[in-house]
Amino acid sequence: MGIEALTLAEAPYAVDELLADHGGALLAAARLICLDEQEAQDVVQTTFEIALRRGHTLRDRNALRAWLLAIEARESMRRVRQMRRLIPFWPQMHDIPETGPAHDERLALRESLRGLPRGARAAIVLHHLVGYSVRETAQALGVSENTIKTQLRRGLARLREDLRDE
Repeated sequence: MGIEALTLAEAPYAVDELLADHGGALLAAARLICLDEQEAQDVVQTTFEIALRRGHTLRDRNALRAWLLAIEARESMRRVRQMRRLIPFWPQMHDIPETGPAHDERLALRESLRGLPRGARAAIVLHHLVGYSVRETAQALGVSENTIKTQLRRGLARLREDLRDE
């Protein structure tokens, strides 16, 4: 669905369509970037609010999900910068206990991701888990492609080291 400037009466229907079509993917990416369920939900909600206000800036309606993910990534990074000014930021994970090797591997990966700087974590999530190219990841995070390549190289090296140790 493409969005554009909406009247107040049309907005609820647009939000319903946005949530149905893109909410799951945005929440999954936000969970991995934020590592906090409540913050992830807040970032997704803010993403939709920004999208509804700025829908007229979307150039290619076929790129709606990429546009939403870019908004989400920038909003997530903006929140970190804002929080650093106020208090140290330490997201808390609240997982429901599971068992089994697949769960243990997911927990190890999530714990290793938690140890990365948020910029590197966002780059890894967008590039390797969402499937963005280096260029798209750089555009979404508002940094250069070389910065993304560096964050990916260093972040992946650190993840490999952390996961090898476990």
